[in-house]
Amino acid sequence: MTVADELDSMHDIEKGKKHVQKIAEEIYRRLGDEGLEQIGRLSRISMWQQAAKVKQDDGTDEIQVTDLHGFQLAPSWDEGPEWPLVQPPPPVKIQAKGRSKRPARDYKTTVVLPDPQIGYWRMHDTGELIPMHDEAAMDVAVQIIAHLQPDTVVNLGDTMDMSEWTTKFIVQPEFVMTTQPALDRTQTFLADQRAAMPTDIEDPLPIKKLLGNHDERLAIAIAQNAKAALRLKKANTPDSWPVMSLQNLLDTDEIGVEISAGYPAGKFLIARGNRTKTPLYAIHGKKLDVVKVAKESRQSYIQGHLHHIAEHHMTYELHGEPLHVVAISAGLLGSTKGRVPGFHSGQHADGTPAKVVENWQQAVVVVHEFDDGYWTHQIVEIEEGRAVLGDREFVSEVEA
Repeated sequence: MTVADELDSMHDIEKGKKHVQKIAEEIYRRLGDEGLEQIGRLSRISMWQQAAKVKQDDGTDEIQVTDLHGFQLAPSWDEGPEWPLVQPPPPVKIQAKGRSKRPARDYKTTVVLPDPQIGYWRMHDTGELIPMHDEAAMDVAVQIIAHLQPDTVVNLGDTMDMSEWTTKFIVQPEFVMTTQPALDRTQTFLADQRAAMPTDIEDPLPIKKLLGNHDERLAIAIAQNAKAALRLKKANTPDSWPVMSLQNLLDTDEIGVEISAGYPAGKFLIARGNRTKTPLYAIHGKKLDVVKVAKESRQSYIQGHLHHIAEHHMTYELHGEPLHVVAISAGLLGSTKGRVPGFHSGQHADGTPAKVVENWQQAVVVVHEFDDGYWTHQIVEIEEGRAVLGDREFVSEVEA
């Protein structure tokens, strides 16, 4: 009697169940827990017999029949992944937090925000998200914007850390599946900046954002691994941003954010300068020494990237007249205690980031430009969610 004959008999239904159970046990033995998670469905089971001649010790042949079993599996990714895809955050509604109109003044004000390095460590045992950015410092920065009511806000780059997409360093398990919450927090941070500004600004994109080397990790990873996807747009929307661009993922047009050209070419003009004070540009920065920046330049720069506060002034002679150049490093808004992955960071055995005292400082920079192009600046230090500007103290409303 064949296996099929046995299964056709009501008397042998239990025997058929045992066959199926053996198949299930064999699947588990071969694939293990991780393999089973990738199985979408068991689509077909088949059973048959195979006969073979087996030589016996006495030289005779004996026919032996072996029951064989087969099955077809459909992987879970055949129907699409079950984990969250990187996609634009839900639409945000900007609710004004500042004055309705710009205050009367005879100068233009720009608030410059350095690198927040927005990102997370995801703890696999608890699912907890540990931020790389400093929520308290970011909160103080938004408070300063609301107080000053600037005409423009400039973000100096590395708004996102993008640790999950690095092609230069090892991607730790704790970085996996952290891009979506980082995108959500980044969009909210940019929207909070716009909400804290005056409502009557003529520039439809008053928030400026430089692309830093970390911001570009996503595009670099796509170019290296799925080049055809990098410039894809929604069907029949030739004027739209590429789907995987930060402009699309953060919905920057809706918030009022202008994103620069790619790192290191991107820059924004903050102040025009006058006869003796050189123009001031915002850059993410490639040189790691502001003294060298000032010595090699004939215009002024304020940059992110370095994560510490520094400035250097040079006065050159041009046709018998002074030419004042300033190079400024604005610090950062990310954690200064080892949560931003870098050369000095490390992890405990459970994956949590180790505490490290980095030689970094938090700050924002305020720039005032007058009608003749002359400008002046002030570095506002932030310490443990606290800053002082003029006679006004700003204290974070969130935990440090």
